[in-house]
Parts: sequence; C-alpha cells; structure tokens
Amino acid sequence: MARTRTSFDDGWSIHVGNDIAHSRRILAKAATANGWSDLTTEEHAEAGGEKTIVEKFGETFQVVKLRPSSSDSQWRAVDLPHDWRLGQKPARDHSLPPDYPRSWQGFFPVGVAYYRKTFQYDPPPAGRRVSITFDGIAGFSDIWFNGFWVGQQCTHYSPVSIDLTEFLRPRLEGPNVILVRSDSREAEGWWYEGGGIYRHVWLETHGEVHVVRDGVHIRTTMANEEKASVSIQVEMLNEGSNSLKLHLEASVREGDSTHVVSTVSSGSTVLASCQAQTLSLEADINNPKLWELGNGRMYSMTINVVCDDGTVRDSVSCPFGIRDVEFVDDGIMVNGKWTKIYGANIHQDWAVYGVALPDRVIEAKLELCAEIGVNAIRCAHHPPTPELVDHADRMGMLLVPENRLLSASSFSIDQLRGMVRRFRNRPSVLLWSLENEEMDVQGSPMGRAILARLIKEVNALDPDRHTIIGGVVNFDDDYHRLPTVVGMHYRVFFGVLDEYLLHIPDKPHVLDEEGLYASTRGVYDYNKERAYAGSFSTLRDVMMDTEKPAANAALMPPNFKITGNVAANLTLAYNHPKVSGTFVWTALDYIGEPTPQRWPATTSSYGGRDLCGIPKDYYWLLRSLFRPAEPIVHVFPHWTWPGKEGERIQCRAYTNCNSVEFVVNGTVVASQESSGSLVVLKDGIEYQPGEFVARGYRGSEPVAEHRQWTAQQPSQLKMIPDRSLLSVKDRDVSFIRVAVTDNNGILIPDAAIQIQFSVSGVGRLVGAHNADPSTDSYTSTTSARAFNGFVGVYIATENKPGEIRVSATADGLHAASVKLTVSENENSHRVHHALDEAKIKLFGLHLSGEDLRRMRSPMVECIDRHEI
Repeated sequence: MARTRTSFDDGWSIHVGNDIAHSRRILAKAATANGWSDLTTEEHAEAGGEKTIVEKFGETFQVVKLRPSSSDSQWRAVDLPHDWRLGQKPARDHSLPPDYPRSWQGFFPVGVAYYRKTFQYDPPPAGRRVSITFDGIAGFSDIWFNGFWVGQQCTHYSPVSIDLTEFLRPRLEGPNVILVRSDSREAEGWWYEGGGIYRHVWLETHGEVHVVRDGVHIRTTMANEEKASVSIQVEMLNEGSNSLKLHLEASVREGDSTHVVSTVSSGSTVLASCQAQTLSLEADINNPKLWELGNGRMYSMTINVVCDDGTVRDSVSCPFGIRDVEFVDDGIMVNGKWTKIYGANIHQDWAVYGVALPDRVIEAKLELCAEIGVNAIRCAHHPPTPELVDHADRMGMLLVPENRLLSASSFSIDQLRGMVRRFRNRPSVLLWSLENEEMDVQGSPMGRAILARLIKEVNALDPDRHTIIGGVVNFDDDYHRLPTVVGMHYRVFFGVLDEYLLHIPDKPHVLDEEGLYASTRGVYDYNKERAYAGSFSTLRDVMMDTEKPAANAALMPPNFKITGNVAANLTLAYNHPKVSGTFVWTALDYIGEPTPQRWPATTSSYGGRDLCGIPKDYYWLLRSLFRPAEPIVHVFPHWTWPGKEGERIQCRAYTNCNSVEFVVNGTVVASQESSGSLVVLKDGIEYQPGEFVARGYRGSEPVAEHRQWTAQQPSQLKMIPDRSLLSVKDRDVSFIRVAVTDNNGILIPDAAIQIQFSVSGVGRLVGAHNADPSTDSYTSTTSARAFNGFVGVYIATENKPGEIRVSATADGLHAASVKLTVSENENSHRVHHALDEAKIKLFGLHLSGEDLRRMRSPMVECIDRHEI
C-alpha cells in the first residue's frame, strides 16, 4: 500500500492571547469540555450534525460539552509555518519572569497563541492509518482533535506525531477540528525562540503493517571508489489483528533518478499482531559516487514490505550518502582527503520571518555560509529542522546537530533518540553534540552520570559517529573525557588553548565555539546610545556594558585573561596543528541575545553577515581564513568622509596575504606586514577623496586588491536579487538587496532614507528589513528605512508561473526595478545561488587571480570600475 505525505500548512486560524475558553485536557469523560477543540455551535449547525449533549439531556447531564460561539473570539487566517511573536513590537518593559533577563528574547513579548483548523476527511479504508506530524511548535504545546486531548510537547525543537485514525469524523457528520495551544511564556533558551507552529505540519497515511517512523538505519560499512558495502536495518510494526508472513526488498537509486544500482531481499519472517520486529539486509554498490564536501552526491534507498503472496504492504524511501570521515589531529579526512573543519554556528531565525522560515530561506542561509567558505555548521543549540539537513546533504555541507538539554528524564531521552533516528542516515551529519555549557552540573557525579547515559543512548542508535559536548573544560573532573571528541569553548579567546590541549591529549579536539566578536555593518566605533558594536570596538566594550554583566559573561571567571584581537585568535584557532577544526560564533547575526544586552539592541551582532545576509567588515576576516587558497585583502572603513579632508582616518585590513600596501589616488601611502590576518595602521591614513586601494602581497607578488571610491551625492537605487529564476513549487523566495548609490553606482555608506516597495505579477512582498540590530520593526511590508545604505526585501512566489516585477522608489532618487521569472521546474533552487561578494562592487571591488591580472592590465584600464 502506498504511503502518502501531504502538506497540512494551509488554512489555519490564529488567536493570540490566553483570553478564550481554555480547552480542558481531562474532565471526567473523554471528549468533554471542548472549548475551541471541537465544532462551535454555528459550525455544528452548518454541518447538520446530531443534537448536542446539552440539547438532548439539558445542562443537568453529568458532563456539559462547552461549545463556544464563533463570536466569542477574534481569529484571523494564517498559513504555516508561522511566528506570531515577530509581529509584536519589542519593548524594554514587557512582562517576563523576574529571573529571566529581558534582553535574551530580544525584548519581544512572550505569551500564548491558539491555532485552529477545520477540514473534511473521510476515515480511511480498513487497514489504513492516518497521523499528523508537527515538525516544531514553539514552547509548551497541547493538541486537541475533535474534542479529545491527543498530545503535547515540552520543547520547541522536536516533532510530535499523533495517530488520528480512530478520532476521524465521517464526512456526513461534519468537519474535523484540530486545536493547538502554543505557550511560549516559559523560555527554553536565551535567544529569540519565536512563537506558534513555526515548522511544517504533515498529514500522513500508511498501512497497518508498516515500517515505523525513522525505522530504517543505513550504515556504510566500507567505501572506496570501486565499491561500497551498505548495512540496512528495518524496524517494522504490525498494527493489524492477524499475523503476517513477510520479507523485505530493498533497491538503491542514484539521487532522484530511476536508475537502480543495487537490489537485495531478506528472508521471510512472521510478524505477529501488535508486535515490532527488526530485519537486516546487506547491499553492495559498485563504482559508488562518494559524498564529498561541496558535492553532495546522494542515493535513495527504497524498502518494500512484501507479503509472501507478493502484496506490497508498505514502501518507504530514505536518502543517504556514501562517505568516510576520520578525525586527525589537525583536521578531518573525508574519503581520504584532508581538510580543516571551517565551521560556523548559526541560529534558526532570520529577518522578516522570525523562526518560521520557508524552505528556500533555510537553504539560502546555508548557501550564504558556504559562500564565506564554511564547510560545517553547528546547529546552536537544538536539533535542526529536517529541511536544513536535506539541503546540507545536497550541497555537501557537514552538520553538528545538538541535543537541547543535559537531562536523563524520559522525555529528554526520547528527544535525543528522536534526533539521532531522524538524521543518522544523513551524510552531512558529522558529530552528535550532546549539550551546551551545562556548567552547573558538569563537574558533579550526577552530571557525569547523565552525560554517560546520553553517550550510551547515541552509541546504541548510531555507532558510526563521534560525540561531543560544548562547554568549558574543567581540570578538576574527567567530564570532558567521556565523549569521543573534546569540545571546547573560547579557549583561544581566554588565552588558554595549549594547556587544555595537553589536558586530554589522546582525543581529537574541536573548538565548537570561538571568536565571539560583535560588530554592526557600517559602524566603526561603539555607539552606546544606539547599542551598536563597531568594527573598531572590542568585545569588552560591548559585552560588559549592561546592568547585569554576568548575564552575558557566563564564561568569564576572573582568573581568565581575555585576548581581544579576534583576527589573531581565529587565525590561531583555524590553523593550530592540534585542533581538528573550529566553529566561529557566528556566521550570521540572529535575533535575541543582543550585543550589548541593553535596550534598544534586539539582535545579536556576532555574525560575519547581518540579519539580511549582507557582509560586514568581519565577513572578510572569516572568508580570508576559510578560503586560504584564495588571496584576500579587505580594508576598512569606507572611503567617503565629507568634511574630513586632510584628517587622518583610522585604517585596518583583514587579509591572508603576508603584507598590505595602501594606495590613495595612485600614490603608495603606507605598507605593512600582516600579523594574525590583521593589519593595523596606528597613525591611520590622511583622507583625500578619490580612489583608495589596499594591495595584498605574498612574497613580492601582488595577489589581491580591494578598491574603494569616494561616493558623491545620493542619486539612485540599485537592486540585486540573489536569484532571478524561481520555481512555482515549494513556495520559492528571492532575496533582493536594495542599495542607495551615487550616479556611478557607489554605495552611500551612511544613507538612511525611506524606501517604498511595490510588487506586481505572480509574487508578493513578504517583508523588508534593514538589519539594524537596534530596531523594533521586523515585519514591514510596504517600506523600510535604509540602514547604512542597504535594505533587504523578500519576494515569495504564488502558485503559477509567470513574471514578478519588483520596484523600489525613494524621494529625490532614481527608482529601480528588477524582473523575476517563475518557472514550473521543480526545485530550480537546488543549485547554489549565493552571491559572490567579491564580485559586487557595492562593497568596493575585491580582486584576485585572473580578475586581478585583467584589471591591472594597461589594456583594460578604461573598464567602468563603478558598475555594479
């Protein structure tokens, strides 16, 4: 019997607030005291259903069914995924628990929201089961179906699946009602977590005899270019009334193709009623296409559950990849090829959407990381959404999913098991991270016992991958010796890396958090009033500038020395011969945990890119480290300082070159060797309008340049989409950068004008955001004020092919427009479409290799260097 999996995202209603008739979980009898969890009086009448209990027996009956009128509450239509909290205004006086720093959630309010949906669905034929799966509901959630309380979840980050088969209402008796209560009043993390049903919802069907959820485990036991051997374990369940004799048939295909490369069958077995059983198979694949970094070659395994009469009772398909990873002292070996782990931490939220990201935006975030040079992502600090793992598999990006809490409670163990079972077949998964900075208990016997339990659980489900924990190594206990890879936070930052490497010398070491550098795009000195960190400020300037510095300095005991040079720190971290790899904190900004943790800051500023994906100066440091073969130099600040002619401007450069030469209007004004990826000109450079060039040398050879020009008066708007070809399917999205420039296309670096947007055709404007980390506006849909020259705009497709025209206007400037094409091709976005920042002249012009040689040739001096 064919399985089905149907999106259940559309057609919901939401009520924000805890002021409606609360549906009771349990009250004397099943399906009683229903509140909004069943049909209202009007809905019941419209459906022509039987009389209610009250109408039949009166209110003296032992249990009264409460059926509110539809006029009792205000509901509005929404589609999922949805984050209701992002539409609220951040404020410094929102009510929060007294022991919870108000800044952690970005000063957004918390609260309760109800989601409700009615739908017609005939009960399935005999032998079929129907379930609903919520991939993620924020906060503590309760779920009702047709008046029955059917499930709950105590975490934002793990799915919940509920079998609805017996609860379904026949079509003649009216629609079914599903009600979800999402309570985010008690925060689970110390960052913005959103609210509501923020991941996908699926309605699924399968036969009574079926493979259990995540019940296929595929292991590559041997792999090289000639042959791969694959071990398969399949867990089955018989929910029917009779025993069945059956066997398994497995076939392997390349990617999404129909080309079968291997088939295998198991022996027969008898599966009794209401019993589970696991069968094993072995398959060989000749001349396998190995999964590699940057080249995610995938296979698909189809498992058929077949009765002896040849009837297929269930069929499931699972993606997997063939690859081998080995940790070595100074890196990892992927299929025998050495690389460092150039890792980065990211959170799951983003501008305009909050935590309710469309699939394409999840993909785009990974692609923005890959464009920097990142080859591994740590999912901080929770299990990822399945769509992120899907795209990491496709693009060849390693992942470190993270268990949310160090706990051995039954529900915490279930969440850990669920994460491992969901993703253990995926080639992108490098490590299992079991906790993050649980320092209150890590040195205690209880903490050690809990961690040992978690490691045992993971090893039983996935014996092929290593485990790691994130935190601070304590010399007084052996807690950090328990995982197979030693994880360490900010050891370089505190200047104690080498002594910690010697503490556990016999295991691989990974700096799973390092860097901790805050900066705001286009800001150079710390602005306390606006709570902006700057490219010239230090973390001590901003992190400790709060009423409760301990709230954001948990890793700062007084005996540590803080080394403030982020360039030198990260250069050491990513090049140390005894460190397998490092994950910078962070590749991208995120909402909440703002830096500094003071109003009006609502966004963390630790990223190399801001909350719209636009690069900061810090981006170029990360790129120079993550792409060492590409010569890079980036000088900052910009070169537009009206009124400062003749003054000396503070000047620095990030580079992976040996030395940097600085040229103003064709004259060399300074030259200095690089130290730890950074060049600092202590006396600065005298400002003269015109052209400013930083030239990077390796030995005596110039190998990289960064050219900047002085901007003139604001003249026009420019629009740069990350993708111009979209798919009609999958609710595709294009991100457009809108820049304020002069007549030559040079960015106005301090532009703060209001820009209006309009969209026509087969698309819509989801929202605009300027990535100001101290803003209270995240969901504007008609206009936005430029922040240091930029605004980001998100355009979503509708359900038909055609064209989308997006226009931007501002008073006194030439308007801009861009055309997007929507095609019927499915998943046209599975090819990387991240912008190469080195080719976008809005950031100056970064040159190396053939581009540099061409630009420096006398034959092409006439090139229009100002064109975007």
